[in-house]
Amino acid sequence: MMIEKTKITFVPPMRQDDHGWLDIDGEILLITKIHSFDDFGQTLDTLTLEDGQEVYSHDEGETFFTQDGSY
Repeated sequence: MMIEKTKITFVPPMRQDDHGWLDIDGEILLITKIHSFDDFGQTLDTLTLEDGQEVYSHDEGETFFTQDGSY
């Protein structure tokens, strides 16, 4: 299985009550929900997007990956 490279970039929110957006290969998607899980010093952030897909980060938003392993 070959892991597909996907460019995912965080776009900061313009208003205080927003989560921001993710630019996934040129498609801008609104982040509707952020959930963080911390266990023994390891953190997993789950970002739910407006189209229902989930994107994950192990390093507080420095890099992102999808459930199928795309980075």
